[in-house]
Amino acid sequence: MRQRMSELDVPCPAYVVCDSADDAVAFGEQQGWPIILKTSRGGYDGKGVWKIDTPDEVLQVFADKPEISAGESVRIVAEEFIDFSRELSAIVVRSPSGQVVAYPISETVQRDGICVETTTPAPGLDEERAAQLQSMAIRIASELGVVGVLAVELMEAPDGRIVVNELAMRPHNTGHWSIDGAVTSQFDNHIRAVLDLPLGAPDMTAPVVVMANVLGGSEAVSYT
Repeated sequence: MRQRMSELDVPCPAYVVCDSADDAVAFGEQQGWPIILKTSRGGYDGKGVWKIDTPDEVLQVFADKPEISAGESVRIVAEEFIDFSRELSAIVVRSPSGQVVAYPISETVQRDGICVETTTPAPGLDEERAAQLQSMAIRIASELGVVGVLAVELMEAPDGRIVVNELAMRPHNTGHWSIDGAVTSQFDNHIRAVLDLPLGAPDMTAPVVVMANVLGGSEAVSYT
């Protein structure tokens, strides 16, 4: 993903694909600590992602990482640590015929790598900047030939710099607000896109929509 986004001149954190712990340590020494390490496969919701402060922690990650995930080798990507002021989400939907719609940009709150709250539209994000981020998400979807929902997760630095954190090619938890908060939800538009039907309007049904993700617990519950 990082390689393809860089080819498209999409702003991303500095990164290097690491074949060994030495590669990651060298990146940390060159870039400055802390750095972020991510597994190339099998990561989600904060799993397979580490904030690394010292070379010793790099060695631990490489010692513990899985070698194979879904039948493919797992490599480690080292990335620049972005001390972001907030996270944003740009959600677009694209059909095989090339029709694309973009939802308003959301501000997201993550806890332990999981989205717990969104506010749409993102507070304090001017219309021109929001339109630029929507256009970038549409260009990514078009260049990659995405069919269905694409969520582009973004990090905004204190100086206003915005970089792509991750891509999710599926209905996304940062877009659940659209179930009640948009004329056409991300789920409806995902199905429409897959069937190559006309896409529905992504317009909001209220001036501001705030969503909280409520997750179930991990304890087993028995019913009688």
